[in-house]
Amino acid sequence: MNLFLTGEIQVGKSTVIAKILMLLKLKPKGFRTYFGPDRGFPDRLLYMNSADKPKIYNRDYAVAIFTKESPPQALTEKFDTFGVELIQSARTGTKLILMDECGNLERDAHLFQKEILATLDGTIPILGVIKQTSSGWTDILRNHPQVRFFTVTEANRDDMPQILAEQLTLNII
Repeated sequence: MNLFLTGEIQVGKSTVIAKILMLLKLKPKGFRTYFGPDRGFPDRLLYMNSADKPKIYNRDYAVAIFTKESPPQALTEKFDTFGVELIQSARTGTKLILMDECGNLERDAHLFQKEILATLDGTIPILGVIKQTSSGWTDILRNHPQVRFFTVTEANRDDMPQILAEQLTLNII
């Protein structure tokens, strides 16, 4: 079974994931997207790296450009090359795959989408995040028969790590 979280921006989804990983004592493979220290500024980059590697704030790891003058610009080719590589390498040598986060930025990254969907049907459990306001290809994830979907809120975010860690333990053993 694959577990995906959603919730408002900054509600604590990444904190829930970090606590789940601590409880499971696992270092997953997969991917993680993240902003740099300039997250609060209008002009910033969104980065991606392997879930088992440190965050790197280098333009080579950028997957989207945010500016105050225009909507976010997805670097689709980066998703379809580096993102695909991260997903493919996650299919071996790990007990859990992390996919943090899937959303609208990947709407034209068809190779990336294809790899994610193929991985959902695999044997390694996935812990992921789907951007709450996304639609289109992420609806396929939400409705996939191998996905259980959870909304993180301020009211449940403290209880969520234990509950989800227990569910994942059943699939990892």
